[in-house]
Amino acid sequence: MVIAGGGVAGIEALIALRELLDGFVGIDLVAPGKEFVYRPLSVAEPFGLAEPRRFPLREIAADNGAELRAGLLHAVEHERRVVRLGDGASLSYDALLVAVGARPHDWLEGAVSFAGPEDVGQLRRLVADLDAGILGSVAFVAPAGPTWTLPLYELALLTAAHVAEHARGGVRLTVVSPETSPLEVFGDAAARHVRELCVNRGIELRSATLATAFQNGILEIDPGGSVEADAVVALPKLEGEPIEGLPCDDAGFVLVDEHCAVDGLSGVYAAGDGIAYPVKQGGLATQQADAAAEAIAGELGATIGPRPFRPRLRGQLLTGLGPTYLTAGVTDTGIKESWIAANPLWWPPSKIAGRYLAPYLSSRGTYGRAEELKERPPVSREVAEKVSGEREDVRRLAVTFAEMDARVGDYDSALAWLETIEQLDGLLSPLLLQKRAEWRERTR
Repeated sequence: MVIAGGGVAGIEALIALRELLDGFVGIDLVAPGKEFVYRPLSVAEPFGLAEPRRFPLREIAADNGAELRAGLLHAVEHERRVVRLGDGASLSYDALLVAVGARPHDWLEGAVSFAGPEDVGQLRRLVADLDAGILGSVAFVAPAGPTWTLPLYELALLTAAHVAEHARGGVRLTVVSPETSPLEVFGDAAARHVRELCVNRGIELRSATLATAFQNGILEIDPGGSVEADAVVALPKLEGEPIEGLPCDDAGFVLVDEHCAVDGLSGVYAAGDGIAYPVKQGGLATQQADAAAEAIAGELGATIGPRPFRPRLRGQLLTGLGPTYLTAGVTDTGIKESWIAANPLWWPPSKIAGRYLAPYLSSRGTYGRAEELKERPPVSREVAEKVSGEREDVRRLAVTFAEMDARVGDYDSALAWLETIEQLDGLLSPLLLQKRAEWRERTR
C-alpha cells in the first residue's frame, strides 16, 4: 500500500498498520521532507520553554517496515490504482491513504502569522520587543473557518506569564476569536477554566468576534468596533490541498465517510487536516488514521471489525504554570463526557494523543513505552491539590538527582531525570533546557 504524507496522520497509520497486519503488507511512505516535525510544542519555543523536536522519517519508516520515498502526491489514477508524484514517478497500490495535511495562509495584513515551527523566529522577536518595552499591547486572533484554537490561548497565557516574570506590568493582552466561548469544542467546564485563567492573567477575551483589519495600532473587529494593539499575532487560515482524482469540497478538503474512505473510490482513504472535518487537531488526525487503518486492514484480509471514526478530543493546554488536560467526546448532537483536570487524562501525557504515535515517540526517549495510549481518570479537587504538592516535591527531587548525577559524570541518568520533569510539567524551564543541552553535548 501507499501512505502519502509524513505528518501525524501518516505516521499514526503506518504504525497502526504494522500492528494490525504484522508485516504482511508492503508499505511505501511518500513524504516531501526528511523529518517528522513535532509541531504543537512550538508555541513554547519563543519563550525559551521548549526546543524543536524532529525525528528522521527514514528511521520511523525502517522501525515500522516501510520504505520512505521522497516526493509529493500529485494525482490519483483510481481506475489503474496508481498514484503519480510531483516528479513524474508513479507507484501502484492495493490500498492508498492520503494524509497530505492542509495549507496555511495569512489572512490579516500586518499581523504576525503563527502556524508552527516555521514562525518561531518572528514570535521570538515579538517577545524581545515586549522585553525591551517597545510593545505595550498585543492581540491574539483566530480566523473564521476550520481551525484549532488551543494554540491561540496558549500563546496568550505564555505571553502573560513571560511578561509577569519580567516585571513588564501594564502590557495589555487581548484574545479575539469567532468561537462563542473559549475552547468551546471541549464544553462549558473548559470554557470557564480558560476564562478564569485569562482573568487571573489580565487577558481580555473577545469571543464571538472576528478580526477584520489591522492598521496603525488599531485592530478592527466585528462586532465591537476596534481594539488598540501595537502588534497582532494571528493563527492562519487553512485550505485543503486539492489532489487530481480525489473528490473535495469548495475549500479543497477531501470528502470521506465515517471510516475515512474517500467518497466513491474503493481502496482509497484519507485522514488528517486535509479532510472535510471542521476541527483540525493532531489527536483527531490520529483517530482518523486509526479508523482508516482498521478499514484497510479489513479490506486486505485481517480478521478485524473496523471501527468508524468517533472523535474524542484530548488537549494539553500549556498555561505557563502546570498544564491543564482536557477531554471531550464529540457527537452529532454536541459535547459528551467532558473532563478537565490538572492530572494527565491519558498516558503518555503528550500534546498529540495518538493511540500508537504517542507511545512510539515516548519510546525514543528514556522513560519507556506503553503499547497503546492509556486513558486515566480525573481526580477530585482535594486529590489534585495533594498531587500538586507532591508533584512539586518530585520536581525538586528530580532536579537534585539530575544535578548530582551530572556532577559525577552520569549524564544519561541526569537527562532521564529532566525527562521526568518534562512529563510532570509539559515543559522545562529555560535554565533546565540549557542544562539539558550542555549534558547532551557531554554524552557525545
